[in-house]
Amino acid sequence: MAGEEQQYSGLRAASRQEIDMPFQLGHVKVVPYLLGEVAHWGEDINHQSATRTYGQIGVRTNLPMTRTDTGIKSTLFNVNGVSHKVNWTMDAYWADASEQLTMFPRYDALDDDAQEHFRRRFFFDTFGGLAGQNIGAKWDERIFAYRTNMQGNVTAPVTEIADDTMAFRLGTEQRWQTKRGLPGKEHIVDWMVLHAQVIMFPDREHNHGQHAGLFDYDYRWHVGDRFTVLSDGYFDFFSKGLRTASIGGVISRPDTGRFYLGYRMIDGPISSHIVNAALSYKMSQKWIGILGSSFDLGDSGNIGQSLSIVRIGESLLIRVGVNYDESRDNFGVHMSVEPRFMANSRIARRTGVDIRPSGAYGFE
Repeated sequence: MAGEEQQYSGLRAASRQEIDMPFQLGHVKVVPYLLGEVAHWGEDINHQSATRTYGQIGVRTNLPMTRTDTGIKSTLFNVNGVSHKVNWTMDAYWADASEQLTMFPRYDALDDDAQEHFRRRFFFDTFGGLAGQNIGAKWDERIFAYRTNMQGNVTAPVTEIADDTMAFRLGTEQRWQTKRGLPGKEHIVDWMVLHAQVIMFPDREHNHGQHAGLFDYDYRWHVGDRFTVLSDGYFDFFSKGLRTASIGGVISRPDTGRFYLGYRMIDGPISSHIVNAALSYKMSQKWIGILGSSFDLGDSGNIGQSLSIVRIGESLLIRVGVNYDESRDNFGVHMSVEPRFMANSRIARRTGVDIRPSGAYGFE
């Protein structure tokens, strides 16, 4: 945050190491670990040099389970037997730091420029101040990163995020698989996928007065090979904590296009009910059109629209488009170019259309 970090300068040096000792305990994989760090700042918030030591000890576990029932069949839901695979995970950790997190200015930003600009404007409009100033710890992005245990990653992008804590991260990864296809040519596909996790804090003061928080889930139901129901959500349980949930559907035809329609509810410091729609369509072998729109069912009304055209060249994918944000009265024009051989490129993902390598269908 420029308003805060540009006031400080100087050397920052840090070394963070982790030692793991994985072993199998029956069907449970157990990974005790010890993480330690020594870091030095040329200037802390008091413009004095500071050195911090940080240590974290914990244990990660995961228990995979599976059950298959070939007797579950449904023509309506295109199900031919179900194999339920579950992976239960836990990360229990205790950490101690010689200095508090708030003693250090951030030498690195937590977000990219666009996200930081959005948060600055949001908090200025909502609370009358910049992010990190006069908004309280509930919505401070540094405290959010600390609660998610960013400091527990050796490759954490921000060194300053570290403080005393004790927590238990509980998660589940579930997958229901079935067989689909012509008789004799059936193949295994994911029918439903559900990922969910929650963090428990024995000392609720570390989580704004609540023992449980940071609950999130991601659910996908592949009703058919071309239609998928999507839902995701995130919930904090303290007063005015962020709560968001969405539900939507995607109709996909890889050679033709993709259509998405969804609804998202946001509650907490602000409240919104947003309908999103996106359509991509392959107009010819050389051109793809992409259209997007968002509408708030509340007082805000229309949020904005975007329109893009993608040119499929022999070697390059060229995307040109415009977008209009009515909520901010902002109009923009964009253009991007990427090599066509990058099948997983940003442009290819945005189109939702299967863009084959040049020459896949013969001479072009």
